[in-house]
Amino acid sequence: MEPNAISADAQASRLFIHAAFITAICLQRFGLILGDSAIFLSLPAFAAMIFWAYLSGYGELRPRVGLLYVTFAAWGLFCTLVALLIPDARFGVSLTSLMAILISYTLLTIGPSRRFDRSQVLPAFLFYARLCAVLGIIQYLAQFVGVKLFSFMVSFPFLEPVLVERMFNYAPIVSYGSTLMRSNGFFLVEPSIFSQLLALAIAIDFFLFRRKLYLPLYGIAYLLTNSGTGFLVLSVGMVVYAMIDWRYLGRVTGAIVAGAALAFAASYVMPDQIDAFAGRADEVNSNRSSGYSRYFAQFDLIGRYGSEMRGLIGWGPGALERADGFVPGSSNPSLKLYFDYGLIGLGLFWTFLISAIWRREMALIPVLAIVQFQLGGGSLLFTPLLVLMAMLCIWSKKPQTAL
Repeated sequence: MEPNAISADAQASRLFIHAAFITAICLQRFGLILGDSAIFLSLPAFAAMIFWAYLSGYGELRPRVGLLYVTFAAWGLFCTLVALLIPDARFGVSLTSLMAILISYTLLTIGPSRRFDRSQVLPAFLFYARLCAVLGIIQYLAQFVGVKLFSFMVSFPFLEPVLVERMFNYAPIVSYGSTLMRSNGFFLVEPSIFSQLLALAIAIDFFLFRRKLYLPLYGIAYLLTNSGTGFLVLSVGMVVYAMIDWRYLGRVTGAIVAGAALAFAASYVMPDQIDAFAGRADEVNSNRSSGYSRYFAQFDLIGRYGSEMRGLIGWGPGALERADGFVPGSSNPSLKLYFDYGLIGLGLFWTFLISAIWRREMALIPVLAIVQFQLGGGSLLFTPLLVLMAMLCIWSKKPQTAL
């Protein structure tokens, strides 16, 4: 290939990569609210980018992933037909729910061609993660001098029609009755999402690039989120990662030691933040807390309906959110797939998703993406994290410094 062609491909790849991360991270709050749902700007933007990449020769169809996607889509349509012909009064049905899932996950059926420069993806992601970390620290400290920039809707009211943040925790106070706000990284919709972004950055920088330089930056920014979600994702992900390949046990142990050292140092430098962070662990004991809704309330719903034979095929698209006894905030991807499309649909979807993102040569990122997908408190249709999953798991390349 001619040098000019190589340069043009590298430049086009760079533009694609930065545009993807800008829409998924920097413009994460932007989109439209339709009823009880949000359409993030990242969905049409990334879909247009994927379409351009395919037409331009920078992307190509992934046949096996495409076949698995079509299989799940066919099953989803079958479940929808059954739900319409044999309705259950305890559940509602939303035809747009299935369509939204099918449209969103077509993004995973296209991957990079040989012309695409995959080596730029992970460094670009780390740049935006560090940018959020710096801005998150500044954002937190600025409130002590009277400057609060935690919500675009509050700070820039003219943007409200194109923002989705009112569906999220746009006023993330540290605790009930407090006026102190938790850091959300300025760009991100919630501190929980910020904490998960930092967890991904920590793992990628430490394990794949084998760097420790930015760990204090990530650690300080993480403490200011007062969110345990990123820690949960990182902890579970590290255990699974070590179980997959024992060669990484040493690095996992090193990460635990480094994290403990940072936490110990922070307990002296930032004792209030450590106490507030530790205090959030008790929230799961209250059935009115987000932690209880996210990780415990779902078992009440499973206990109520899980023994029914209808669970094999589900109660139709949108059934979970319309079920008797559903607690807002208790949904997760597997729970929704089970109630909407049954155990069979759940298995078909996970087969498709794992096949789409699995990378044996750098298993760390898919493992973290899967754990984040299930435990991160998001949903099947949280497009910004879906775009990050696609970029980090499908469009990236393993760095030469990785083990």
